[in-house]
Amino acid sequence: MLPCNRGNGVIYPELLESSFDKLPRALRHFHSSPSGGRAVGTVTVSRHNRVIAWLVGFPPSGSQLPLKLEVTVREDREVWVRQFGDFVMKSVQRRAGELLLETFGPLRVFIRILADESGMRFISERARWWIVPVPVRVEARAFGNESSWSFEVTVAGVGSYRGKVTLDG
Repeated sequence: MLPCNRGNGVIYPELLESSFDKLPRALRHFHSSPSGGRAVGTVTVSRHNRVIAWLVGFPPSGSQLPLKLEVTVREDREVWVRQFGDFVMKSVQRRAGELLLETFGPLRVFIRILADESGMRFISERARWWIVPVPVRVEARAFGNESSWSFEVTVAGVGSYRGKVTLDG
């Protein structure tokens, strides 16, 4: 069993508490390092609305694109850099009470995370564009094993992406 590093600024162990220990090994490892994590793999992206996708910084459509994922832990937040082929999407995640707050530029999405032995489900509770409430609905899941995990992310009316990554380093 990997140590869960609660209390060191790593968001997921603190947010999920005892549920974190139930996650598949690859997900526990990736989300428990106080120095962050890296993973590589492939991803397929579908845009549902090109204009809105462009406005929120959603990656372009493509099949089996190379994916690089890098997370850097900074005090009470994690900086996420996702590289879909040549397209880079950055966000910042931090804890907001019992929710995860993920910020993409002016878009802030508050997400509830449910975890069990198979992985995690992410369900958006509310979102804001600057201070204006917006009807953004995000549903995602990550499910894994010892060394890799698969993921599916759907942003209603914007697009979706799914793929598989392995730990890098």
